[in-house]
Amino acid sequence: TGVAGASAKIEAAPAAAAAPAAAPAPFDIAKFAGIFAAMGLALGAIGTAMAAVVSAFLGLPVWQMPLVILGALLLISGPSMLLAWLKLRQRNLGPLLDANGWAVNTRARINIPFGGALTGVAALPPGASRALTDPYAEKKTPWKSWLFLVLLIAAVVAAWQQGYLDRFLG
Repeated sequence: TGVAGASAKIEAAPAAAAAPAAAPAPFDIAKFAGIFAAMGLALGAIGTAMAAVVSAFLGLPVWQMPLVILGALLLISGPSMLLAWLKLRQRNLGPLLDANGWAVNTRARINIPFGGALTGVAALPPGASRALTDPYAEKKTPWKSWLFLVLLIAAVVAAWQQGYLDRFLG
C-alpha cells in the first residue's frame, strides 16, 4: 500500500498543478483608505510624542538641559560601554576586535608589553620629515572671490551710471 499510494500521489500531482489559478481580486479602495488612515494615525502619534518630548525639554531650566542630554547619551551608549568594560576587565581584546570586524577569533590577552605597544607614541623614522599640509584635503573653489569681484564691479558700474562718481572722475 505504501508504494501504490505514493505512485498514486505522484500521478495526481500534475493534475492538481494544472488547475487554473484564481482570478485576481478587484481593486478595493476601502482597503487602501484604511491603510492610509492607519498611517496617518501613526504619524500623528509620533509627531505628538516628539512634540511632548521637545516641549518638556524646553520647559526645563537651562542648567538641567545638559544633564538631560548627558543622561540620554548614557542611556543609549551605556550598555555597550558596560559590556566593553566587562570585556576589557578580562584583559582580552579578541571579542572587541571580533565585534569591530577584525575576525581575530582567538584570545588576544593584554599583558604589560602588549599594552605598552598599543599605547606607545610612534617616533618619526630617521631622515623623514613631517608634511603639515593635507594632500587629500578638498580643494577650495574660488567662487566666493569671483562673486565678490562681480558684485564690486556691478556696484562701481551702478554708481557710475547714477552719477555718484562724476565728482571723482572730473
